[in-house]
Amino acid sequence: MQTPFEILEVAEDAGDEAIKKAYLKKVKEYPPEHNVEAFQRIRVAFEQIQTEKQRRSHRLFHHGTPDFDRLLRQALAPGAIQRPDADLLTGALVEAALDDLLKTQTPS
Repeated sequence: MQTPFEILEVAEDAGDEAIKKAYLKKVKEYPPEHNVEAFQRIRVAFEQIQTEKQRRSHRLFHHGTPDFDRLLRQALAPGAIQRPDADLLTGALVEAALDDLLKTQTPS
């Protein structure tokens, strides 16, 4: 599954203007009257990452579930000290942050 950044062909650290420019370029490439499905995919991608706030939300909530067992095996592997895979570690941290956030918002 492609991310909104891949659909619009922009870097994940792109700003509002670059994302808007990429969106308009894609709309010209795939106008709604010629390719409705592609246009819808482009529009949804743009709506997900249009502003900085939306990009932060996307980064926070659109990660796969981390594989804690793999992360633990990787961290405790014998031999040379190994660093956990960056994506796996990021996913684990996001999951922990979300758990903490949900705990603070759940009435006791």
